[in-house]
Amino acid sequence: MTWTPVAMRWPAQATQWLDDLEPAKNLAGSEALATAKRLAGLDGLATTSPGPVGPIAKAAVAAGRAAMAGQMGQAPACLVVTPFESGQGRGYQRYLSAPNLVQLMADKLLDGASGFALAVMFLSTRYDQLANALSRFNALMPIPALLRSENRARQLSRLENEKWELPSAAPLPGWGTLPLERCTVTRAAKRSLSGQLSALESYMADSSPLADLSALAGRKLAQADARNQQLKAVQDKLANPSPDAAMVTRLVGPGDGGELRRLLLSGSAPGHEWVLCAGLLLVGSKESLSFVQELVGL
Repeated sequence: MTWTPVAMRWPAQATQWLDDLEPAKNLAGSEALATAKRLAGLDGLATTSPGPVGPIAKAAVAAGRAAMAGQMGQAPACLVVTPFESGQGRGYQRYLSAPNLVQLMADKLLDGASGFALAVMFLSTRYDQLANALSRFNALMPIPALLRSENRARQLSRLENEKWELPSAAPLPGWGTLPLERCTVTRAAKRSLSGQLSALESYMADSSPLADLSALAGRKLAQADARNQQLKAVQDKLANPSPDAAMVTRLVGPGDGGELRRLLLSGSAPGHEWVLCAGLLLVGSKESLSFVQELVGL
């Protein structure tokens, strides 16, 4: 067997199916014109009659939005302290023990805060413990700074576990897949056929207006049921909570910044055995903290 010289040419046999699309393309064009004429003939003949649901739904929506605005409209001030921030963690491992974390959050109350203060501490001794504790909280209330800390702690934990593993490499040369999408012929054919295929696919899904309305109503019911199921799943998950030793919280107040600081530093707190901690401090009125207060079980 000898080597054959390469002659670049159009793959006529492989693209023979293009000729079979011509009848369908012609039919699609004529059908589009006929559809436009039929729609023009319906002008002034079709009318709509709104049902009684509109006024009732409008009142319910107004009441629901007012209740949501009253519950969520007063956002408290938020402060996040993590061991990965500049000047917070100590040493090579960026340690931030629980007493030092409480001191940092208490000192920040002197910036002019007043009202009530709700503090949440995430206690751990390893990066994986910190990431797991933050993930449980972020699943319900994702805060960008805590999400970044969770991701960094998880990556550091993975790096700590994998740094002793020896990498393995496959022998070269290795098998791969022929990149047909890079072929000039394939790219040109794909660009020219994408519009034609989209037009033909639209006629494959052709249906009557009544069928479309029925399908739309079915989709709305399915979406409403899915949202109800999601809410019920969250409610069932939080129905019988168990205490989480990796997260502790405390509500102090009312008072000004100095009084809140004194109340936060008073009493017993987790000790220095918790060497890797993060904290969340919320300051605001009693009403603005009510949602988070109930969420954390206070």
